[in-house]
Amino acid sequence: MMNLLRTVTNTFVRKSTICPARSTSTLSITVPLSLRKRSEPQHRYEPGGYHSVIGKLGWGQYSTVWLVQDTHNEKLVAMKILVGDMDIPDKKGDWDELGILKILRDTNPQSPGYHHVCRLLDDFTLKGPNGNHTCLVLEAMGLSVLDVYHVLRGPMPLPLLKRVSKHLLSALSYLHDECGIIHTDIKGDNILMTGKPLEEGQADLELDEEYLMSTEFKLSDFGAANKMSNRFAQMIQPESLRAPEVIIGAEWDTKADIWNLGCIIYEFARGTKLFDPHWDNENSGMNPPQMHLSQIEGLCGAFPTDFLRRGKKSELYFDDQGQHHLLYSFSCSLLKGAGRYSITIEDLLSRAGHSPEENSEIADFLYFMLIINPKERLSASLLLEHPWLSNVE
Repeated sequence: MMNLLRTVTNTFVRKSTICPARSTSTLSITVPLSLRKRSEPQHRYEPGGYHSVIGKLGWGQYSTVWLVQDTHNEKLVAMKILVGDMDIPDKKGDWDELGILKILRDTNPQSPGYHHVCRLLDDFTLKGPNGNHTCLVLEAMGLSVLDVYHVLRGPMPLPLLKRVSKHLLSALSYLHDECGIIHTDIKGDNILMTGKPLEEGQADLELDEEYLMSTEFKLSDFGAANKMSNRFAQMIQPESLRAPEVIIGAEWDTKADIWNLGCIIYEFARGTKLFDPHWDNENSGMNPPQMHLSQIEGLCGAFPTDFLRRGKKSELYFDDQGQHHLLYSFSCSLLKGAGRYSITIEDLLSRAGHSPEENSEIADFLYFMLIINPKERLSASLLLEHPWLSNVE
């Protein structure tokens, strides 16, 4: 891996010219209701669990989300009702979604990234049969990017992907640089589009190219977010999107979000996941972390020794080559899976049907997000300057 400790003006010297983005062909998709039918576990309507309301938009492990009308201005808003246990300090621990949302709402409304974060409008506590429920009143949003991706059944059109990428990086720039917040859980269903929400029981929704290329994309669901000043979570991120530093038990920061987003952008560009920790575990004799690290090494190169020194779990996965302790090792290799994979991002993207020029541009962009050492991974604000996102609104 090349050394990225250089001036900002020389950061993106790997490409001397960038071809203009191709316009999408006429794109029209229909989002079927069947994609959104999976229901929350009904047994969770119990003391300490969900609060029962009608008009549901969705649900998660610790909340349900409902479409409601603000009686003061008659506007539709989304109300997220946390489970009763999240009002009990001993059970919720350091999780503080309301506190995070207030920081995001109040820090700097003039920031460009502010408009790409789902905004808290109000909050209150509701007493119900299953406990006291913190209620978060949020701006009502439309479908998720995951809804669109599922319907496409393959790579996302690149002009649309560029728009999603720029909006998400703008949101992360605001979170990281101005608010000191790490999202830790970036995935397709946490990226929402402006527009009226699709309720359960509503008919299918058609989206045309004009809508998809004019809507704004916003980062949502801060239930797992951490403050830089209080990174209390030991394990973060969806498993296949987990950053190397998280896997080896090293200290993580805002750069974990960058790796996470890079994996998502690749998935949308390629039409399949970048890493699969559960692939061939039985035949290979490798557990998910071992398989994941092997795949990362095959794509991103060797793990730097100084990086491995920071990991509490490094010795579970890497050979210290006879040294007494990994701290004194000069070179390390995987205990299992070393050399099992060897491929480049550009090679993988070549299977998606994009042109060679487009593949090269995406690969160059993703390269700066998928660097093993988080200290060399670019920040969201620097990635916004990459030529792949030039002239993207």
